[in-house]
Amino acid sequence: MTKTKTYWLCQITGWLGMVAIEVINFTFFIVGKFSLEYLLFFLTLALVGVVLTHALKLLLARLHFFQNNSTFRTWLGALLYTLALSLLLTCANIGINLALGVSLSEQLTPISLLGLTLNWMRYVGVWVIIYFLYKIMDINAALKQEKLSVETLAKSAELELLRSQLNPHFLFNALNSIKALISIDPEKSREAIVLLGEILRFTLNYGQEREIALQAEIEEVQKYLQLEQIRFGAGLAIDWQIEDQVRHQVIPPGILLTLVENAIKHGQVNAQGLIELRIGLKLFNDAIQLEVANSGTWQPDATHRGVGLRLVQRRLEAIYGTAAHFTQHNEPNAVLIQITLPKRLP
Repeated sequence: MTKTKTYWLCQITGWLGMVAIEVINFTFFIVGKFSLEYLLFFLTLALVGVVLTHALKLLLARLHFFQNNSTFRTWLGALLYTLALSLLLTCANIGINLALGVSLSEQLTPISLLGLTLNWMRYVGVWVIIYFLYKIMDINAALKQEKLSVETLAKSAELELLRSQLNPHFLFNALNSIKALISIDPEKSREAIVLLGEILRFTLNYGQEREIALQAEIEEVQKYLQLEQIRFGAGLAIDWQIEDQVRHQVIPPGILLTLVENAIKHGQVNAQGLIELRIGLKLFNDAIQLEVANSGTWQPDATHRGVGLRLVQRRLEAIYGTAAHFTQHNEPNAVLIQITLPKRLP
């Protein structure tokens, strides 16, 4: 049901409820018998009530009342509008009574006026309170949704920025590897360029995806390692430790590739002739655990951390918040980077 239909259903039901209350009151407690005249009398006043309260609704919308006022001014306005509409209904009540033959002098006594006004304030007050509460909650919900949309848009923009930074960073390092290879073995450098082209095709195909199957990422890492194996030959030792059940889980594209690229880069600096690389992928405590270790040591006090790792951390925070964990520490003769992600199937 639309908001408009719901509004009119509540409006008509509410004022018919007023008619029922007043007719019962007159029938059993004032006059002592049912009269069609009283029913028509209160139906007429109910119609006036519908017109007046709907006019108030339109006025509030035109004035942008709920958007432009503080909480205090909003509820002060509710009190004043309740009083104003009650006085108008009192005037309508007096006018109908005049048409029915009740003299004006009988109706304009202070007690009569006060009684009529307070009686209508009961009904108008209920209408105003319900409507004001509904509008306040509706506006608050809209503001929360707008804030959520802005935050989502900002997070998407941040992720796009991080992706745009990560791909050139990886490409720069890969081209440096090929540049070093050209002077050593031109034939192998051509093979390396072909592999790099396949890796770049992967980044173009999956770069806009939020998550991809881990198996697809593994295949691209293997191509990258083939590229580096061409460069280092027997100087690069790779140990894969993959649990089969983890292959079909999904992760953000490029995460594992960046970890491996970073490990080789820093392993080359720290290694004593041989770069040893260990890649472990498994499910642990209902989560995906990625481990990449390279030979050498890591200095925790160092102020500089690789650009690639910083981008990986920021991407994980943007996508998973506190549900993802990134750690880096020394093992005996090795540096271990470990990432834990929520387990998720495509």
